[in-house]
Amino acid sequence: MQEFIIQKEEAGQTVMKYLARLLPEASMGLLRKSMRKKNIVLNGKKIEGREKIAAGDSVKVWFSDETIEKFRQKKEESPKRDYPDFEAWVLYEDENIVILNKPAGLLSQGDTSGAPSLNEALLAARESGGSVKPSICHRLDRNTSGLVMAGKTVRGLQEMNALIKARALTKVYQALVYGKTPPSGILKGYLVKDHERNQVRYTPCAEPGALPIETHYETLVTTTAHGCTFSLVRVRLVTGRSHQIRLHFSSIGHPLLGDRKYGSRASLAASEALHIRRQLLHAASLTFPALTDDFAYLSGKMFTAPLPADFASVCHLGRHGLTGEKSGKRNGEG
Repeated sequence: MQEFIIQKEEAGQTVMKYLARLLPEASMGLLRKSMRKKNIVLNGKKIEGREKIAAGDSVKVWFSDETIEKFRQKKEESPKRDYPDFEAWVLYEDENIVILNKPAGLLSQGDTSGAPSLNEALLAARESGGSVKPSICHRLDRNTSGLVMAGKTVRGLQEMNALIKARALTKVYQALVYGKTPPSGILKGYLVKDHERNQVRYTPCAEPGALPIETHYETLVTTTAHGCTFSLVRVRLVTGRSHQIRLHFSSIGHPLLGDRKYGSRASLAASEALHIRRQLLHAASLTFPALTDDFAYLSGKMFTAPLPADFASVCHLGRHGLTGEKSGKRNGEG
């Protein structure tokens, strides 16, 4: 028998989720059977698995030490990479969450390609060896830069995921788009996902499989460089679908500069003239709503990520000194 005392960062999850993380090689069927037979107990009492655990709780597992060790050992994983720049990506951190500035070209989460990812970097830098692994809570496209939230504790992951699901966060992006855009606009319509091609298409009317999308924007400035006219826009998402910003601006004839998937012949020619190699989209800021209890300290706080070098260099090509939106607030200030 071994006893496990619940740590603060593990509190708030169900005992079944805790056991699945503690004993990753044990089947769900075996864990449920062991709870029914009181071979696994919480604070000395029989459990069903739905019970929430708190810091200081005791979980006793009446297996042999050899069996527990076998169930705790994960199948062989690929060697972890080093991410020497990780600390420079950290814009804010507390005991529950981390807010990161993802560089363009880095995956948010790992895929079958085995390429480096932000989530892998987070695990390499912050994994403590306990049952709870830090994890990012949402994704940006590989070639989109900017703010990504991650949870370090069960409560942190639960709260951030709930805010994202409720669309309670105010997320603002900046993009450089082809041509002269109107001063402001509200874009609506529907998005249809092609999963095999990892691409979406726009349709103005509802159809089977289509999801509604809504994007608000304002033009900060329009300028010309190397014979190309382009606009810096500030974008707020009402819905947050895959490739939504890229698709919506393409649908109105103003594709993002550098966007090879949704760009037009004219926008791609302008991108080539300006030496742009990726879509110039940046998750620039996020603001928390009013929160209560353990996360009240985040209420109304806004976090910002500076424009990356390649984005900023194109901004400075404009004759009118296109520099992007300026903010007088530091990260975390309300």
